[in-house]
Amino acid sequence: MFVAHLGMVRHTEILSPTGWFFLADGRPSALFAMLAGIGLVFMTRSAQHNRGALAAQRHRIVLRALVLYVLGYGLILLGTPVAIILPAYAVLFVLAIPFLRLRPGPLLTIAAVVFALMPQVLVLSRHAAYGAATPSGQLAILPVVAEIWSGYYPAITWIGYILVGVAIGRMDLRRTRTQVALTGIGAIVAVLAYGAGQLAERAVPGRRGSLPFDLVTIEDHANTTPEMVGNVAFAAAVLGVCLLATSWRPLRVVLHPISAAGAMSLSVYSMHIVYIAVLGVDSVWNPESNGPLIWLVIATLIFAVLWQRFLGQGPLERLLRAAITPFVPAQGQPRAGGAPRAD
Repeated sequence: MFVAHLGMVRHTEILSPTGWFFLADGRPSALFAMLAGIGLVFMTRSAQHNRGALAAQRHRIVLRALVLYVLGYGLILLGTPVAIILPAYAVLFVLAIPFLRLRPGPLLTIAAVVFALMPQVLVLSRHAAYGAATPSGQLAILPVVAEIWSGYYPAITWIGYILVGVAIGRMDLRRTRTQVALTGIGAIVAVLAYGAGQLAERAVPGRRGSLPFDLVTIEDHANTTPEMVGNVAFAAAVLGVCLLATSWRPLRVVLHPISAAGAMSLSVYSMHIVYIAVLGVDSVWNPESNGPLIWLVIATLIFAVLWQRFLGQGPLERLLRAAITPFVPAQGQPRAGGAPRAD
């Protein structure tokens, strides 16, 4: 995410210091969406066999979504050239609620249907409305409805990322076999999907902006079937690699700063948007060096380690919990009419 927003490519060779920066094009947000699905499973796992507890957790998810939605639009008002993902996250969280009790098999099947069909619906409808598949256009409709169809993170396609995350979250992620499968299968599917998209780009008539090209391109945020399947497979492979790496205790200690930052991802995300707002628009569109990126990474890791060491939960995570806890029904405590009692 930091690289995608502030990275400056000095050399394009894959083995050069910045040659790998292309991996940040469109993939971090897909990875975060998949991880959000896993997070939803972790939130509700203990409540799966208790209707009252599950209802309370669903209520918590909706409240969390409302807070994220408001926070997202607050960050949008800062005027950065970053496409803020939090409002889309909020809508996706709510849409994912009916799927949280499904097993991995049905979840992956539904996700496959989403990736196979909904990108075609999205691109065709955008061409009908705009004459192009531009992700930045917004219809003059209610903002929540807009999150479903327009923008960089349309829910009608991005729900697939969440569903894959929910499916993975319901697997035994501590098993080495699961970790190896995520890494190997994810890498293979990613290569096949991106490769198929690249071949299709060369085969179809027309270029960017033409309907045939927009239906198959693997350009970042294209929301096509090849791009989205490649993205989610890449995300699964990254997760598998991270799980395998951290299964070795010495490396887990070395990677602790990254783990600490990941434990307060909402705070880190929001603070880096504020950082970009202070630097100005040119820091994204016309970076002069990777200095701002390097300082952001260093400061974030140090902040995350120190905050977690002395204060525990991240600042915005703490505020989010405090904001929604008074409104979450007590788990399994019936009140008049059979509904859970509020705390």
